[in-house]
Amino acid sequence: MPRKAAAETVGGGRRLGRSPWAVAQILVVLAMVTIGVKSFFDIFGEKVAADTVDAGMVATVIGSLFMAGAFVALVVAARRIPRNLLPSIIALLVLGLFSLVGLLAMSARNDFIRIFATADVAALFGPDVAPRSGIITQAAQLVVGFAPIVLVAVMFSKPDWFSLDLMRWVLLLVVLGAVVHSVIAWLQVVGVVPYTYFFNLMSGKVGRASGGYFHPASLGRLLIFAVFILYAAGDRLRLKPLVRYAAVALLAATAVVSTHRITILCVAFVIVAFELRRLPEIMRQIFDLPFRVAVWGAGAIVVAVILAAIRWGSYLVDRAVFLATQIGSLNPTNDQFLHGRGQIWFRVADVWQDAPVDVWLIGLAYEPWNTHADPLRVFVVWGLLGLVLMTLIFINVWRVTKRAIAVEARWMLTVLYVLVIVSALTQKPTSYSYFMWMFFLSLILLVRYFPLASAPAGVPTDAGGDDK
Repeated sequence: MPRKAAAETVGGGRRLGRSPWAVAQILVVLAMVTIGVKSFFDIFGEKVAADTVDAGMVATVIGSLFMAGAFVALVVAARRIPRNLLPSIIALLVLGLFSLVGLLAMSARNDFIRIFATADVAALFGPDVAPRSGIITQAAQLVVGFAPIVLVAVMFSKPDWFSLDLMRWVLLLVVLGAVVHSVIAWLQVVGVVPYTYFFNLMSGKVGRASGGYFHPASLGRLLIFAVFILYAAGDRLRLKPLVRYAAVALLAATAVVSTHRITILCVAFVIVAFELRRLPEIMRQIFDLPFRVAVWGAGAIVVAVILAAIRWGSYLVDRAVFLATQIGSLNPTNDQFLHGRGQIWFRVADVWQDAPVDVWLIGLAYEPWNTHADPLRVFVVWGLLGLVLMTLIFINVWRVTKRAIAVEARWMLTVLYVLVIVSALTQKPTSYSYFMWMFFLSLILLVRYFPLASAPAGVPTDAGGDDK
């Protein structure tokens, strides 16, 4: 009775009722479904290097609104802000403030900004980015990319809203999306669907499989997390082991033909990390097989490998040679380090020697040149303080998630963070909205599928009534 009375009024006696709870829960479902289907919308639209307003972008914006709406509705209904991820949310707001300061300070920084319009670096760094549009783009990427963090905050407050059935269907949609994009990538390989991205070599252009995306890296983000989901969710997806392993094999093979090195490395790392932990069990099962079954099974595998080698051998060899030779220099002091990234990094370091103190502290609020490394990007956009704040966000998310999941599942959290770190070496994961969506979805997967039986103080575990 007291609970009901407490939920009926708020403030000056106005009836609150149950509607904010219902709105929040509905928005949670809509946000989760949007995460699941977003990759299908990416198939449509023109495939170009620049950001365009296409179906995928619209779905991203709508999904972000669902996430923010669910959080606001929860705060209104509960009359308190979830505190677990509050440091991360505050850090994101401060980064947004840095972007606003950068927008207002453009004229004062005009002399320094003019350096980035240098024409002789356009081929390597890409075209010069206009400060105003660059600042708006970076701020928008921050908002939509990290929007799921408030969804995670809602999950910690109301875990029962993220039912296991809802999780299963959302994860299956993500995996299905990866499979569909993989099929498109293989259709590019056989010449049915045209390539959209090419590697320019002295011998000519080499097409690179990218699925329904423009760039192989975009396909790679989906492949990496789909493989992680297949392993981490496991039997909870209610897929037969043969189906799961077939999907993993398809996604891994697609990563190889995309010739995107970070994707190949990350997918291989996930497979090795999960398989090594179950290697003793696999060996026991193999040794327990009847001799005749083991012989026939081994024979079938050998025949399959031979047929695959006959059909795809030359193509895979060409891809392997491509990966091994088209990497530039491995000398970090060379301009061609990692196919020109060394020149980018050294040039940025050289320019920043003359940067004003405020730029060192809070950045330019945009990325005038493509930095090809996330720590460097964060520094360029939000400065040294931005690096500290971004680190704080990931540490806060790590600690809160680690305390909420079973001890035997914490190694999966480590795998997830290694994927972010490896991707950040030459890519910019925190600026890719769907990468961050998949990252936060994976965190929700761990918390819901591997909850700590007895959570420590400060970790909400209630699955009580809506007015709680």
